[in-house]
Amino acid sequence: MFANFLNACRCSIQFKLFLSLTVIVALSLTAILASQVYLVQDYFIRQAESNLRSSNYLLSRVLADPLFAHDLVQLQTRLQDIQTKLPICNFQLKDNIGSVVYKVGNVRARADTEFNPDNRDGCYNTILPVMYGDKLMGTVRMGVRTDDIAQARKKLIQESMFFALFWFALFMLPFFVQIRRLIRPLASLNEAAKQFTNGNLEYSSTLLVPGKDEISQLIVSFKGMAETLIRNRKEQAANLAALDNEKSTLFALLSTIPVGVIFADRSHIRYCNNAFRRMCLLSANEDLVGMKNDAMLLRIGQIVADADLFIKLIAEMLETRKLTEPIYFALKDGRTLRLISNVVIAPENNGYLGRFWLFEDVTEEQKILQEAEQHAEVDSLTSIYNRRRFDQDLKRLIAQADRDHSQLALLMFDLDDFKPINDLYGHACGDKVLRQVAQTLLQQLRRNEVLYRIGGDEFAVLLVNASDEEMAIIAERIVHTIHSLEVECSGELANVGCSMGIARYPRDANSIQSLLELADHAMYEAKQQGKNDWVLHHTRK
Repeated sequence: MFANFLNACRCSIQFKLFLSLTVIVALSLTAILASQVYLVQDYFIRQAESNLRSSNYLLSRVLADPLFAHDLVQLQTRLQDIQTKLPICNFQLKDNIGSVVYKVGNVRARADTEFNPDNRDGCYNTILPVMYGDKLMGTVRMGVRTDDIAQARKKLIQESMFFALFWFALFMLPFFVQIRRLIRPLASLNEAAKQFTNGNLEYSSTLLVPGKDEISQLIVSFKGMAETLIRNRKEQAANLAALDNEKSTLFALLSTIPVGVIFADRSHIRYCNNAFRRMCLLSANEDLVGMKNDAMLLRIGQIVADADLFIKLIAEMLETRKLTEPIYFALKDGRTLRLISNVVIAPENNGYLGRFWLFEDVTEEQKILQEAEQHAEVDSLTSIYNRRRFDQDLKRLIAQADRDHSQLALLMFDLDDFKPINDLYGHACGDKVLRQVAQTLLQQLRRNEVLYRIGGDEFAVLLVNASDEEMAIIAERIVHTIHSLEVECSGELANVGCSMGIARYPRDANSIQSLLELADHAMYEAKQQGKNDWVLHHTRK
C-alpha cells in the first residue's frame, strides 16, 4: 500500500510541484539562516576581541604603573579588583624569570591562537607580554569568558530556526493553496478525458472555469471541443438513424419485390434477397452473403438447363460496364428466367463498387408472349398459319436455301367456285368451307409440309428440298382432297375445287418477289386449263 502511495505521489503533478517549492523555500530559508548565524558569530567574535583588547589595555596600564613595580601586595590587590570588573575566567602573571607572581583559575598550558566560542572551557585564552618601557617585565596568561557569547549564539540559532519554520509554513500555505487551485482543474480535465474515453461526452458540462488563465482557457477549449463532438455525435446519430431507416426500407422493399436481386463486389456476394432464393430453389438457411462469385455461378449452374451456355452468357455480361441487354435462360424444371446486370460506380470518386444482378421469372410472360405470337401468326378462322407467318417463314427458308444450296418449292392455290357458295348460302357457310378445307389438309400434310392461309380463299404450302415427283404427288393429293370435299350448308351439300401453281427457288426464281409472281402466274394457268388442276412453272402436267 505504501509503495502504491509513493508511486501515486511520483506520478502526481501536485506532489512534484509541492515538493519542488518545498525544496526551494527550505533551501532559501536555510541559506538565510546560515548567513545570519555567520554574521552574528562574526559580530560576537569581534565583540570578544574588543573586550580582550580593553582588558589588555587595563592590564598594561596597571602593570606599567611604577607604584606596583615593587609592591606585590598592592599589585595583587589591584589585579583582583580588575578581575572582578572584567569577564576573565583565568589569569596568571609571571615575572621575567618565569616565576608566578599572581594566579587565578586554571591556566591552560598552551594558549589558543584564535577565537573559538565553542571551547569546552568557555574561555578565550591568550598570552600578553608585560613591558616597562622597552624592558620586558614578564608575561600574562589569561582567558576571557565566552560562555555567554555561545549561549547567546545558541539562543539566536534556536529562535532563528523557529522563525524560519514559522515563515516556511507561512510561505508554503499560499503555495499549497495555489498549487491546489492549479491542479484541481487539471484533475477535472483528466477525469473528463477519461469519461470521454469511455464515451461519456456529456461529462464536460460539469467542468468549472474559475478564471481566465491558461488552464482555464484550456478547459474552455476542451469544453468547446466536447460540445463540438457532442453535436457531431448527435448529427452522426441522426444520420445513422436516417441511414438505418433508409437501409431498412430498402431491404424491406428488396425483400418484397418479386425480382431476385444480387449485389457482388469483385470477389464475393454482398447481398441477396429472398426472391432470388425462391427463384433459384435455394435453402433459406444457405448462407449466400460472403460466398465467392464463382461458387454462386456454379450453384446456379446446377439448376439451369444448359450450364455451359449460362456460364458463357454471364462471361459476356461481365465484359460490359453498362446496363446489359436482357438474356433468357431455361431451368431444368421448365421455368424461364430473365437476367440483366449493371456495374455500380461510387459517385464521389468514380470508383468501382460492384455489380448488381436482377433475376426475373418470366415463365408466364413467355407463355403469354408465345400465345400472343401464335395468335398473331395463326389465322383466327382456320387455326392455321396466316400471311404474316408465311412471309416470315418464306424469308427464313429462302435464306436457308442460300446457305445450304438447297431448294424451296412454293405451292400456291385458291378455291374454285367459292364465291357462289357465299352468294347462295351466305358467308357463314363460306367460313365453314374454309375451316373444313384447312382441317382436312392439316391431317394429310406431314411435318415438313406447312400450310398457310394467305388470303380470303388463298392457301400456300412450303416444301423444303422436295423433288419434282414429291411436289407432283403432294399437288395431286391436295387437288383431289379439296375436290372430293363436301360441306353441308342449309341442308344441302356444297362442293369446291382448287387451282394450284408451283414455283421453285432458286431453280425458277431468284428472289422472294419473283417466286410469288411465278407461283401466282402458274395458278392462273391452272384455272385457265379448266380448274381442279395444278401447274408447275413452264411445265404442263
